[in-house]
Amino acid sequence: MKLQNKFMRIVVNIDGKIQFVALGCAALLSLQAGSANAKDAAPRVVWGKAGVSSELYHDDALACGMNGLASNIDNTKEVKTLARASQQLEGIDASAQASIGTAIGPTGQPDPVSGAENRAIQEQGIIAAARPDKQYAGIKETMFQVVRRCMIDRGYAKIVLTENQRKHYDGLKGGANARRAYIHELASDPHVLATQREAAAQ
Repeated sequence: MKLQNKFMRIVVNIDGKIQFVALGCAALLSLQAGSANAKDAAPRVVWGKAGVSSELYHDDALACGMNGLASNIDNTKEVKTLARASQQLEGIDASAQASIGTAIGPTGQPDPVSGAENRAIQEQGIIAAARPDKQYAGIKETMFQVVRRCMIDRGYAKIVLTENQRKHYDGLKGGANARRAYIHELASDPHVLATQREAAAQ
């Protein structure tokens, strides 16, 4: 709980856009870039463009990923929700500091344990109400939409990898470079693009 509490505060300390990007959206870049990290399982979908060179594929993916990470999220309802929760948590901190040694237990004596328990209950309530996981997901989706528009504008479409292609990816030797090269091979293949293009959302 404390870790989640601390994470929330890091995210929303109004410079929070940059902190959130660093902590929550690294996956956005790797997904959109079709990059192949040695520890990652095979992606389900990747961006593709027939005949694109490896260098251009990498550069376009990086540029669009950076556009997504640079999205202005400061005024989104998700960030406002997290900021409000962070302010409430700071209020609890200030109140707790002011009342150190003044919490009274059943015997009429100071009871720091009782005060800490009450504080923990209040913190849990604020975090549960803010639903940080939901807010983080909404912020990532906002960023993803920017990436998606950028890739489409550059002529890319999403392709869905087959089960065999994903198994091949997972079984490749040679680490990240081999996996990255395989993704590019698929993403630049006109036949793959023609036959495995992701269906448009209805």
